[in-house]
Amino acid sequence: MSMAAGFSHSGAVQLAAIAGVLEIAMAVVILIFWRQRWPLLLTLAAMVGLLAFVMRVQPILLGGAFNPITTNAAVAALSIASLHLLQVIERDR
Repeated sequence: MSMAAGFSHSGAVQLAAIAGVLEIAMAVVILIFWRQRWPLLLTLAAMVGLLAFVMRVQPILLGGAFNPITTNAAVAALSIASLHLLQVIERDR
């Protein structure tokens, strides 16, 4: 997909490695700051942005199994549910 966006093979490999590190870092940030809203909002925004990127660069990927719509929607739904849970916890304090 990165190559379809114009990256060279080596650039696409490097981008994939950076994306993997950022994904793990985001998971750690969510674990550390689990009582704050901003990591969840950032995750939600990233899922919408990445889905828009796929729709623009490689829309054919939207029809396959475990496609970006289902995976990004699942992560976005978890973020929304977590934001709601944080709101309930804060209200009950």
